[in-house]
Amino acid sequence: MTFKLAVFGNPIEHSLSPLIHQHFASQYGQDITYERILVEHTFAQKADEFFSSGGFGCNITVPCKLNALDYATELTPRAKIAQAVNTLKFTGFVNQKPQFLGDNTDGAGFFQDLKRLNCPLKGSNILILGAGGATRGILPNLMDYRTKVKSITVANRTTAKIRKIFENLQEQVDTGAFLELKASNYESLEPDMHFDVIINATSLSMNNELPKIPPELYSHAQFVYDLYYTKDGSTIFTNKARSLNVEHCYDGLGMLVGQAAQSYELWTGVLPDTENTINYIRSVLQQQ
Repeated sequence: MTFKLAVFGNPIEHSLSPLIHQHFASQYGQDITYERILVEHTFAQKADEFFSSGGFGCNITVPCKLNALDYATELTPRAKIAQAVNTLKFTGFVNQKPQFLGDNTDGAGFFQDLKRLNCPLKGSNILILGAGGATRGILPNLMDYRTKVKSITVANRTTAKIRKIFENLQEQVDTGAFLELKASNYESLEPDMHFDVIINATSLSMNNELPKIPPELYSHAQFVYDLYYTKDGSTIFTNKARSLNVEHCYDGLGMLVGQAAQSYELWTGVLPDTENTINYIRSVLQQQ
């Protein structure tokens, strides 16, 4: 069986998804095609064209994740929690109408990468910087009581958005009795606060800018992760942490490959090992 796959978005020409999924397929001897599809007008029209031509599944990136949420006829539990869809799978027909399962693999891909990197989650105090869609995507896995995280602090310019995110997620995620959730603005982060894990979920690294937090916070941390990724694995954020003697500093390429692996499993039934593909994609980036 040949799986006809694609990624939808705008812009889309620089998407690494075709390389990632083709590398997965080559490791497991599976046959796929994977194309980039630019969405200039309506997502639904482009999706209809793709699936009517034999498309089996697709990834969705900005700005189409909410459009894909509306397009899906069924949602996985994690897509319901995220209220955004980054993966669709054709599941057949009901009353001659095509059916599509919508999933969101971002949080699971992120969590998979933390485990790959042996992130010290159990009993840890975690600081997440930013309160946008990326933070909402990664929070459910971290909040789950089975992770055994001690506390999660989300810092943003203002706290109202954070409190709303916490409130919505607590209705859907079993956090257990002991997890502390804290909302903070950047100005309230004090130098003597201790966080074991710091996650940069802002887009600041893309503009080569640092979050406005006390430098001492880095030096107290054991593990630092930036959702942004680069050719060599270093961002301005991870470089800052490394300069302050944080030993374990990582960019977000592993998350990108991890969320793709979750999508690949949804389509093919095979969950790829990500390590080889991360190394492969890193080598491709370095040659560009």
